Amino acid sequence: MKEKNVSQERAISFGTGPCLVVSGPGSGKTYVITNRIYNLITRFDIDPRNILIITFTHAAACEMRERFELLISSKGGRLVNKPIFGTFHSIFYDILRCDFGYSETSLLTDDEALRYVTRALEDNNLSNYINAAKALKIISDFKLVMERDEDYIPEIIDRRKFLVMYDKYERLLYENRKLDFYDMIAKCYELLKQDRKVLTKYQDRFKYILIDEFQDINRSQYDLVKLISKTKNIFAVGDDDQSIYSFRGSMPRVMKDFMNDYNKTTLINLNINYRSRDNIVKLSKAVINHNKKRFKKDLIAFDKNDGYIEVKKFIDSRDEDLYLIDSINKYKKMGYKLSDMAILYRTNQLSYTIINDLEKNNIRYRVKTSNDKHFASKENDKNIDSINLMTFHLSKGLEFKIVYIVDANDNIVPHKKSIKNDDVETERRLFYVAMTRAKTNLHIFVTNRRFGRVYRTSRFIHEMLGGKNG
Repeated sequence: MKEKNVSQERAISFGTGPCLVVSGPGSGKTYVITNRIYNLITRFDIDPRNILIITFTHAAACEMRERFELLISSKGGRLVNKPIFGTFHSIFYDILRCDFGYSETSLLTDDEALRYVTRALEDNNLSNYINAAKALKIISDFKLVMERDEDYIPEIIDRRKFLVMYDKYERLLYENRKLDFYDMIAKCYELLKQDRKVLTKYQDRFKYILIDEFQDINRSQYDLVKLISKTKNIFAVGDDDQSIYSFRGSMPRVMKDFMNDYNKTTLINLNINYRSRDNIVKLSKAVINHNKKRFKKDLIAFDKNDGYIEVKKFIDSRDEDLYLIDSINKYKKMGYKLSDMAILYRTNQLSYTIINDLEKNNIRYRVKTSNDKHFASKENDKNIDSINLMTFHLSKGLEFKIVYIVDANDNIVPHKKSIKNDDVETERRLFYVAMTRAKTNLHIFVTNRRFGRVYRTSRFIHEMLGGKNG
């Protein structure tokens, strides 16, 4: 990015009050956030200790901090006091620890969680009904979904049995003064509401709050941000079109809620994509424009050259995999590195035959997992050139010269559960995220048969190409 565009300049130079920055794929949101922090300190003379930057992962917080420190050093500056970078959980756990007497031993370990849920099952004669590990997973899912649906009860378990087990589990946490990961934010909110003195301390400290990936925020997190922001200097950066974590309690509507909650909000649209070539941006836009519950935005590519786009249909998954291997080898002969390429799929199950064929053909690969570690890897050393494999979800925030999207079929993407639950818009956002990882070359593959069943072409392909569903 050689120079700031008009929208970026508006965001970077923004002063006080609430601001919502709608940042499309590849639009330079990290650049905007780090430069705005610098601007607050140097132009508005804000004490860095009064600036709080919230992200959703530890890795993102570290990257943001490093980018900011590089910016400072590139300007020849040095800060004695520094802004606070962290995740929701790290920041608000520090408040619980410093002001409310919690410690590391207060955090529930995996072993403790299993022990408590086992006790909850035994005390209610439910041990033969469901095992502890599965019950714990159901409780975790419940706590996430409950953020946006207070009446939610998991379908997999009888309502009365679940509530009895859940109430006992929660009582054990309370009696042992334990916090699980999902309760941390809610507990912090509850205690701050009760203690005006502590709340005022943090309201006076966090005078400027910047939130990255705002579309991924859940109800508890949003309520807590509103509580500690007395000045209403909230700079929220996100893209409702990339809200793909509804299963974690995130709410794509939160960006519109923000506009309603803060009626003097300044809206800034970062609509120039510096990542993808023109036709990739246009095709991805053709898909996402079918979503109705979204901010309208006119996304354009900075690079007006067309990339290479291939949409190809195969007889079956075997035919698809063979073509994929051949395509990878052709790119290698053209001088591309394996690390320039990514294979993206809706669910991990779809990767098994691909991995098998990569190994047969001695093609190095890495599989990205949700904890940022790599498994089933032909090469564990991250410095060794390897092709990248991951789900659509895990590709968010990444970019590659060449992207393969495999198995673009109805009931795979959109997933059959989303079709059944009438939640195709979330799946469309997921497909859009996958498409917009590509910088220059995008391959989308469709199979007629997989798992012994016949599949139709994904409706998203028809939307992309301007045709009818079929």
